[in-house]
Amino acid sequence: MANELTIGELAARSGVAQSALRFYEAEGLIHSRRTEGNQRRYERATLRRVAFVQAGRAAGVPLARIHDALATLPDS
Repeated sequence: MANELTIGELAARSGVAQSALRFYEAEGLIHSRRTEGNQRRYERATLRRVAFVQAGRAAGVPLARIHDALATLPDS
């Protein structure tokens, strides 16, 4: 879909390393869909979720609490 970002695009726009994005996905903080070639595609709204995670981490909030807070929000 044209409105989606690759992991490289998400990393470049968010300033977060691809490895960190993969970790965030493994922890359930962000979500992607997979293409037929098994490549990750992220909705643009994921940029806001990544910014939220980064702000929480900078404030010393544990990832578990960030996860709980994000779980109350829609993915989009």
